[in-house]
Amino acid sequence: MTFLPRPGYAFSLASALTLGLTMPAAALAEDHAKPRSNAQPASAKSADAAKPAKDVVIELKAGQVLQVIASQARPDGGAARRTYAQTAFPIASSFGFAPLGTLAVKQQVVSDFEPEAFSFFSWPSEEAVQSFDNHPDWPAIKATRPDAWNELKVYSDTLEEDLSLRFRPDKYYTVVAAWFDPDNPGDYDRYLSGIESAVERAGGRFIYKMREPSFEAHASALTPPGQVTFVEWDRPDGFAEVQKSDEYLANRQYFASGLERFEFYWLGLPDA
Repeated sequence: MTFLPRPGYAFSLASALTLGLTMPAAALAEDHAKPRSNAQPASAKSADAAKPAKDVVIELKAGQVLQVIASQARPDGGAARRTYAQTAFPIASSFGFAPLGTLAVKQQVVSDFEPEAFSFFSWPSEEAVQSFDNHPDWPAIKATRPDAWNELKVYSDTLEEDLSLRFRPDKYYTVVAAWFDPDNPGDYDRYLSGIESAVERAGGRFIYKMREPSFEAHASALTPPGQVTFVEWDRPDGFAEVQKSDEYLANRQYFASGLERFEFYWLGLPDA
């Protein structure tokens, strides 16, 4: 199921980073302070308090394939999505495909792609993915994706070591998909390594770096990103602290020199 922002942003990569990573703090803090409720009309909501969202736990072994799918649904695509699920998922499941959990997009910061969610799935192996891709029914099912979604961006990684992730409702998450500048392919990693100690002091931690993932989409250029990076934060203003640090000031130029473009989002557990 192997399952760009447009050129010409009005601001540079460096200014986009500064703007994008400081904007969300107040909005995210307010969001976390609100009672969580089901996404339904007010008249249909229960008077009972919303239940806390459950942790999303991912435990995978080396050799398994992790897929992260960013999805933007078509408003008129509900029937197509149901049909897709009813046809694709039973076949995929027969090859070991399994859903692991979903994070909701709380804020689209830098991107012209507007996904509602990032969902996590696993396969037992690359061979299982290939067997599914070779199923005779899959091409026709796959061709219906544009009827159901404006876009699906699918990032896949065959794990070289065991992976353990836990996404919690009382934490804040960022994800950045980064397309490297081919003239400076190591600069982005130099930037991340250079600011890591400042990130940790500010209550953040790099929890997963999907390096050189395979990439699939039906409405975007098919150039894969060099890396997709997930960071967990204890509070929404953590990166504002990082930006004041000596480490950030010494390394921020490598962000600009290391990337051609990037997409950035704040994520969190869906409302319960």
